[in-house]
Amino acid sequence: MSQNSPGVPGAAEKNDEFGQQLAVADLNGDGYSDLAVSAPKEKVGRKEDAGALVIVWGSRTGLSGATTVKNPQPLYGSYFGGGLAAADFTGDGKPDLAVSAQGDSGRNAYRIRLIRGPFTKQGRTGRVTSYQAPLESPGLTAGYVNGDKKADLVVTGLQTGKDVLGAAVFYKGTASGLAKGAKLRAGTTAAVGDLDGDGYGDIVLGNPDEPDIEPSGSKGGEISVIYGTQSGPSTTRRKTLTQNSPGVPGASRTGDRFGTAVAIGDFDGDRRADLAVGVSGKTYGKDPYVFDAGAVVYLRGSASGLTTAGAATVHQDSPGVPGERAESHAFGATLLASDVNADGRADLTIASAEADHGTGMLWHLPGAAGSAPYSPTDATAFAQTRLGLSKRYAAFGTQLAG
Repeated sequence: MSQNSPGVPGAAEKNDEFGQQLAVADLNGDGYSDLAVSAPKEKVGRKEDAGALVIVWGSRTGLSGATTVKNPQPLYGSYFGGGLAAADFTGDGKPDLAVSAQGDSGRNAYRIRLIRGPFTKQGRTGRVTSYQAPLESPGLTAGYVNGDKKADLVVTGLQTGKDVLGAAVFYKGTASGLAKGAKLRAGTTAAVGDLDGDGYGDIVLGNPDEPDIEPSGSKGGEISVIYGTQSGPSTTRRKTLTQNSPGVPGASRTGDRFGTAVAIGDFDGDRRADLAVGVSGKTYGKDPYVFDAGAVVYLRGSASGLTTAGAATVHQDSPGVPGERAESHAFGATLLASDVNADGRADLTIASAEADHGTGMLWHLPGAAGSAPYSPTDATAFAQTRLGLSKRYAAFGTQLAG
C-alpha cells in the first residue's frame, strides 16, 4: 500500500516518508482494527515537511479506504507524525492517537498531540490537546503501567540541547488526558509489558549508543527495566543490563547497539512476558568476521522479574533462521512481539531495512513452549518480491505494528 493505492488520500511523492510510523487500533469502534500511518514529510498546502496522518480502515475483508486526520498545526518542517501511538489514554473505551510534531521552528519545541477518539471516515475526531514534549525527536510508546485501565505513554528521544544523549519521560493516562510524570532512565527505544506477572506493566528502555560517538571501551548499548506499580513506574525497583552483565549472552563491544529495539511478549506461554532485545550492530563469525550482521537476545520473565536464566542469542546462523548472514544486515533493527497464530504464545517478527541489498526483509520466529525461544522448524522470512512488492520501495520493514 502507498499513497497511490486506491482510496488512500494524497499521492506518492519523493521523500514523503509514508509509513514512517504505524499504529494499530479499532479507531472507529466497528470491531475491526484500523491502521494509522504517518507521512511526516508530506507537504500540507504550501508548508513543506508539515506532515500528514491517515487512517486506513479495517473491514471484514481487510484494509479498505482511508481518511486523513487533520494536522492541527501544519508548519513548515513540523514533521507531524514523527512519533505515533494508539491506545485508550483516557479510559473511555475509545482508542486515541498520540502524535508528535515539531512546534514553532523558532523555538525548536516539540509537541505531543493527544487526538481523542472516536475517529470517523468523514474525518471527525474528538478533542485535541497539545503538550510540550520534554525531549527532541520524541518517539511514543503506549502501555498499561499502573493497572488503572487507562493507557500510559512513554516518550523517548534525545535530551534537549544534547543531541547525542538518550532520555525518556513517563506520562500517565487520566480521564482528562495525559499527565506528565517521572523522568526515566536514558533510552531511545521502549516497550511495556508485565515481566513478573503482577498485573502491572513494566517499562523496558533501550539505550543502544551511537557508534560514531561512543568512546573507546563503551558499553555497546544497554537496557533498563523499570517495574510498574499501582502508582506508576517504581522509583526503587529498577535494573540495567549490558552484554557484560552476568548471564547475558555475548560481550559488549563498541558499535553493537544492544537495545536498538525492544519487544515484550510471552514467547514461551508461561503467562509471564519475556523480552527480545535487538543488537543490530553485532559482529560475529570467524574467517571472516561479518560486521554489523546483527542479532537478537531473548531474556525471560519470571516471578521476580526479568532474568538472565535461559537467555539466548538468535541470528542468521541460528537453526532454522532463513537466509545467510551478511555485512550491514542489521538483523534485529526492528522488533514486534505479537501472537500471530493464536496459540497463546507471542511470535517475534524481526525486520531489517538494510537486508536484501538495502531493500529490507522480515523474519518471523514463532514462539515455543519450553526452553527454546522460538520454533526453528516454523521460522520463515519475507522479502519484498515474495510479497509482490516492487524493490523500488527501499527500507522495507523500517516500522512494524500489530
